[in-house]
Amino acid sequence: MQQDLAERIANDPEFQQLSQRRSAYGWRMAIIMMLVYFAFILVIAYAPGLFATKIIAGSPISLGITLGFVLIVFAFILTGLYVHKANTVFDAATRKIKEAHQ
Repeated sequence: MQQDLAERIANDPEFQQLSQRRSAYGWRMAIIMMLVYFAFILVIAYAPGLFATKIIAGSPISLGITLGFVLIVFAFILTGLYVHKANTVFDAATRKIKEAHQ
């Protein structure tokens, strides 16, 4: 019985579309994060003096520290965007599919 239900859901076009949309969204978010992170690393590798620039003259805080913090905040924001979409759009579609197969 469970196997039959699993097969019906797996063959449901709405489930397949949801699965593709969720996967594409996850990959898009991962690629964005990787591009930002690798850009940060490339600047460290090829222009280290840029990140050594002080934000305010005489301040111990450099541009590198600030941008490193921004990178971490950016990762949290992307995570929040994914969680929001998962909890609204993807979960609603999942509930719809589950209700259709009960």
